Amino acid sequence: MKAIIMAAGVGKRLQALNINKPKCLITVENETLIRRSVNLLVSKGISDITVIVGYQAHLIRNELNNDVVFFENPDFQNTNSIKSLWYARDLLEDNVLLLNGDLYYEHDILDYAINQTNPVVMLADSTRIDNADYRFGFSGDQINQFGKHLTNQETDGEYVGIVRIDECFIQTFKQTLEEMITAGKSNIWWEDVLYSFISKQVPIHFFDVAGTFWTEVDNLRDYKYLKNWITSQDRSMSKKICQSSSLVTE
Repeated sequence: MKAIIMAAGVGKRLQALNINKPKCLITVENETLIRRSVNLLVSKGISDITVIVGYQAHLIRNELNNDVVFFENPDFQNTNSIKSLWYARDLLEDNVLLLNGDLYYEHDILDYAINQTNPVVMLADSTRIDNADYRFGFSGDQINQFGKHLTNQETDGEYVGIVRIDECFIQTFKQTLEEMITAGKSNIWWEDVLYSFISKQVPIHFFDVAGTFWTEVDNLRDYKYLKNWITSQDRSMSKKICQSSSLVTE
């Protein structure tokens, strides 16, 4: 299995926090988001990792050095992630994990993705509805609605930003990617390739990660949400240590 991390975007909504840096280089607990993702992937036995860069590409290259392979989207200012993936299309073979570079997630999230057996599985979270960004509607174990425009009543979960594509589907995916690029659709998300199958009645499955922490860090609200979660984890750990120490001294 290989992993492709999308990290070409500018991240305008976070520039007040992370001036002149890609958002994947935000540091949390002395580690950047993208370095943490790379380390987690390696810990799961995935060493074939590609990072697609664009905005301030040299900073990401300096952060990761030779630990990954890089592809660069020279048109990142005028295109979206579908064009970024197009530049790395030759890597689309075998089983592939596609991840957004601005994610923080517990390591169990990767286990969920790696262990999927359906041709295409998009990770989603059914606990995230009120404040969901990109929204999904479900029918059985498949996605039947998608978009930021969905109401809370139409929303069954939020897209996590991690997708597993099986080798049995990768050539079909790659062909549709090529068709969309040829048609001039370079300003859409790469996930729109998958969404195009839904109207064709081709199943796009989801896996619900409810109960496992994750967040994209796309704006200041996301960053505060992450910091609050880390603080709560630190407090919980301190409480456990204190309880253990108390038992030892009794």
